[in-house]
Amino acid sequence: MAGRPSKPVQLIKLEGNKDRRTKAELDHREKMEKSLQTGTTIKEEPATKADPVAHKEFLRLKKLYKEIEFVEGLDQATVNRYCQLKGQEHFLQDLYVELKTMMESEEKIGKKLSVYEDLKEVITKQNQVRDKMLKLEDRLFLNPVSRMRAIPKKPEGDKEESPMAKFLKRRGTHG
Repeated sequence: MAGRPSKPVQLIKLEGNKDRRTKAELDHREKMEKSLQTGTTIKEEPATKADPVAHKEFLRLKKLYKEIEFVEGLDQATVNRYCQLKGQEHFLQDLYVELKTMMESEEKIGKKLSVYEDLKEVITKQNQVRDKMLKLEDRLFLNPVSRMRAIPKKPEGDKEESPMAKFLKRRGTHG
């Protein structure tokens, strides 16, 4: 995907329309953005609620997202997954500290390497799962940024012909 993700119309207007989009383009984008909204709110999943760190992060995000139109019920899975990952990150940090303490107190190098290898495998597998989830979220338009990318940049009726098409039209050939 080339280029930057599109900004919502509200943000474009707040910034003073620096890109000089036409009124028709802004109206079209606003209409398309509204068609993507369901009007539902995000809800906490049981797995998120069970993890104290994930639950705390969910409550923080829900409070922040209250005023943002684009984060709604469609984003529930993404927000809950993020919160659960936050909980796993906290767990891994605790495990790292525990492992470091254990390795410092352990005298046998073989035991140190064994514990390190086990932890490394778990972290590697977890990172693979995270990467797969992020790719899936983008493909299924499960996050606000990917939904904004789905909105066409220009209204349907304003398609301009390329210079080559204009030239061929003048010559009477239809390439």
